[in-house]
Amino acid sequence: MAPFSGDGVLWLCLGISLFFAVRGIATDLRQVVDLTEVKHVDREEKIISEGTEEALKLDTLLKLSSSTSHDLRAAALRIIAERSTKGETRDILLDDLSSKNKVRQGRALTALNFLVSNRALSRTSVCTRLRDLPAYTAIINCLCNFLDEHTEVTYPTTSPVLARTRPLGEKKALQILNILLPENIPAALEAGIVTRWLSKYPFPCALDEPSRRQDVVILLKTWWSDDTVMSSIFSNLTSHAEGIKQLRKYGLMGSMLEEENEQDDDDEDDDGDSDVWMVDGEDTAGSYRGSSSRRPQDGNAEGTSSSSKAKRSYGFK
Repeated sequence: MAPFSGDGVLWLCLGISLFFAVRGIATDLRQVVDLTEVKHVDREEKIISEGTEEALKLDTLLKLSSSTSHDLRAAALRIIAERSTKGETRDILLDDLSSKNKVRQGRALTALNFLVSNRALSRTSVCTRLRDLPAYTAIINCLCNFLDEHTEVTYPTTSPVLARTRPLGEKKALQILNILLPENIPAALEAGIVTRWLSKYPFPCALDEPSRRQDVVILLKTWWSDDTVMSSIFSNLTSHAEGIKQLRKYGLMGSMLEEENEQDDDDEDDDGDSDVWMVDGEDTAGSYRGSSSRRPQDGNAEGTSSSSKAKRSYGFK
């Protein structure tokens, strides 16, 4: 056979080059198609994630909540919080909160306080799931149950607004109410925050003689530093028309004219000598005077903490 001529070799090399060029172009085109293809990965991952969360047991979540990884710990707490505030578990939580059984009540208070105040849960929907009438009713029931426990002096204070007989567990319930109240004031009013609870609350200024029950709102504004949580609750109530109406109806707030006269009296006292309610001394005019910037009484601080026990207070299916 005759050897290839120069032209034959040239055509052979050209053919081989074209073959590899075509294969390379085809491969590149397939890569372009793969890169530009629209996929539903997010939806698939979400479905897998939701299924995984539902499958996780409480013991596993508790271990994850103690992880050194911030992301794992936050995710575990979020799942626990979501489960705690929906369905049958939420119903049990609210029932325990309304219970007069101190063990059940204390467990529910610790759990709920953790759920609404923990920073790791600030971006969850916990508070939005607890802003309906049944939730506020349970909280008010809890606070009403504490009214019967105002029997012994726990805070030997001369404050006109801080209850001297406040039970230790009541502060936690007040903190929960204070956080949830702005979410739905009308529901809280319907649940009886004024009619069932505040109307019977033993404010010192209402119990002392002469009584200044109708000045509770004014005194809480003036002596706010003595009981910041209660002052905040009243501030929210007085920002709502129905709240003001109920406070006046039940004698915790005077009329607008009386409030103006009270303010005028305070202004006059600032310009000259004023009658002052004396501690361990004789009563003069029988009225409290204070400054909004006054320092809280010693011993008024009430210890608060969000216990990690809340994370294991309730079992989940």
